[in-house]
Amino acid sequence: MTIMQELRQRKAALARVVFSGLVAAACLAPLAPLAGESDIALENVSFTVGATTYRIPRLELKGASFSAMDFADLFKGDEKAVDGRLARLSAKSLRIPALTTETRAGGIVERSAYRDIEVADIVAGRIALLRAAGAEQTVEKPDGGAQRYLWGASLAKGIDLRQLVHLSLATRLDPQETAKPLVDEESVESLRIEDKAERMTTTIGRLAVTGVKGRALPFPLAELRERLAKFDPDKAEADPALLKGVIDALASVDVGSLEIREIAATGKGEPSDSPYTVKIGRVAAGGMANANVGNVVLEDVSLVASDGGRLSLKRFGLRDARLSSLVERPFPQVGHFEAKGLEGDLPDARLGESSRTKFSLGSIEANFADFREIAPTKLTARVDRLAIDLASRGEAPSTAQFQALGYRGLDLSASLAGEWREKTQEAVFSPVRVEGKDMGAATLDVTFAGVSGAAFSPLAIVSKAALLASSLKSAELTLEGGALVERVLALESKTEKKPVDKLRADYARTAAGAVAAVFGGGEKARRIADAVAAYVMKPKRLHVRLASEKGVNALDAMAHRPGDILESMEVEAIADK
Repeated sequence: MTIMQELRQRKAALARVVFSGLVAAACLAPLAPLAGESDIALENVSFTVGATTYRIPRLELKGASFSAMDFADLFKGDEKAVDGRLARLSAKSLRIPALTTETRAGGIVERSAYRDIEVADIVAGRIALLRAAGAEQTVEKPDGGAQRYLWGASLAKGIDLRQLVHLSLATRLDPQETAKPLVDEESVESLRIEDKAERMTTTIGRLAVTGVKGRALPFPLAELRERLAKFDPDKAEADPALLKGVIDALASVDVGSLEIREIAATGKGEPSDSPYTVKIGRVAAGGMANANVGNVVLEDVSLVASDGGRLSLKRFGLRDARLSSLVERPFPQVGHFEAKGLEGDLPDARLGESSRTKFSLGSIEANFADFREIAPTKLTARVDRLAIDLASRGEAPSTAQFQALGYRGLDLSASLAGEWREKTQEAVFSPVRVEGKDMGAATLDVTFAGVSGAAFSPLAIVSKAALLASSLKSAELTLEGGALVERVLALESKTEKKPVDKLRADYARTAAGAVAAVFGGGEKARRIADAVAAYVMKPKRLHVRLASEKGVNALDAMAHRPGDILESMEVEAIADK
């Protein structure tokens, strides 16, 4: 169960406590005055609402605007009738020292016990303050699984019973219905979850939420609950519209802010006597409305796996995430994401008991803007300091060549910027850059022409046709630094026992021959071959630029030889000497 599910369950529990107290007061109808403010006390009250049975040893309601007889009719009738009565409901306080519930539905048995519930200042169906000392809840499932929840002290302010009833009883007919306040703020000091089936224990230090608003769902809430209860992840095709239903439900509730601190989960993995631990220092989210999330942040995340593997992350963040986009595509539309301070130390049994995969990432960040259909028309991305420890992998074939070149580790960074220009129908990627410590850097700038808006169509056949109709207008490649080239030559010299200068000349001729073999022996091909050979001889900087006013498309590439295409383009090739 996710943290958000836990939060929603807690909301439902608090609302149920309030409703149960109000309904229980109706049981004392013969003992209460008929008008004016009244004090009501009940002993050993037991009643059933739907599939839930409530038991209250004692209930005290003071300064109520209703008589007990009025309370008896409080929740009778349709949503409009209940709302009218709640609008006239006021009381100074409600106190329930203990309350237990039992719910049986679909083979699931849920039992709850709440302690020291206090409600203050109910005015026109709105509760100013609600406190509870704590609660214990158990959920038993037909398959033998069981979960136990231990809630710490909780506090809620500004609970609107009328809007809660509206969400519970009404079905939204007006798609433009405005979300109205449900709860101003709520906090729970601690939570412990014990899962018998998963052999997992989860603890949470503190949970706080503010600015909760809601509107009626576009379908009965009970219908969604039933569909969720029947959902089988292995048979998702049985209810393909369930995801849309869940997103519609999320779009019916807005949350100003959410913060959860000190989350820790411990469970048994493989082998069974080896525990795993997941910790999150802080989760914060804000601006959640219409199934969109303004921002989400996770801080100080760590995982210790059963096999001894470790992962840690200082910070992960999302901004402007549109969950509704999941209905049309397998990933949500996101405006920004970032991750900082990632470190990993994982065993790799395929290579031997002592082999490990160790890596770290300084940061990764991406921004996506101006979405059209399913994709952004503008993006930037950067990866800083992706470091891979090659020595920890032992004699792995995938890293042996780099180790032979003297690299005990790889340290790479990369960046990307792209934009679709609707006015000129161009797609520009500038720059696309990769750089490696003690290696060098490569930068690519590419412009495509004839890129129509159809390229962003959610229909694959339409987008592919649009991309095939586009053409390459220009491409520029720049290589800077030659540390990698020098290490290759040094290794070859040591292996072949030949002078580096002779090997360098051989490599220069081979590179020039390769260019000629691909692009023919034309003048422009020779220009590139000469520049490549010069770069190998003195690897400082190589710049090659190809451009075509009319562009080169897929049909041109298939109908003509590479040499013919190259000779029809503007060519610039320069190597610094």
